[in-house]
Amino acid sequence: MEAAFHIRRVVFCDEQKVDAQEEFDGLDGDCRQYLARRGGHIVGTARLRKDSAEKTKIERVAVLQEERGHGVGQELMFRTIKDAKSDGAGTIAIHAQCHAQTFYKALGFFQIGQEFEEVDIPHIYMEYQPPPCAPEKVP
Repeated sequence: MEAAFHIRRVVFCDEQKVDAQEEFDGLDGDCRQYLARRGGHIVGTARLRKDSAEKTKIERVAVLQEERGHGVGQELMFRTIKDAKSDGAGTIAIHAQCHAQTFYKALGFFQIGQEFEEVDIPHIYMEYQPPPCAPEKVP
């Protein structure tokens, strides 16, 4: 938990100027926490939280600035999506920062509703829709 909090503090509080009171919301004990390693160092984190019986939210996805662009965030998302599905989530959702919309869209998330402010940062609500299976080739 200490490593996850460190990354969130660096990315959200220091880099994005999110107030620590809002970032550390007291819900971490009820969440499944994830750490990503690259080159033996912890460089990313995320958490998975059951929002309701039907919905699971992926939250607090953060990768250290110098580690972005190496697939760390994508791997975190693959793992959290896989675990949410394994846990029986009917809906997998995320409050995505608007600047990251393309990233999440490429993973199978689609926007629902309008942009909103969360911690003074523009966000959009997105839900995961798995890509359709490719049709079998007919001989």
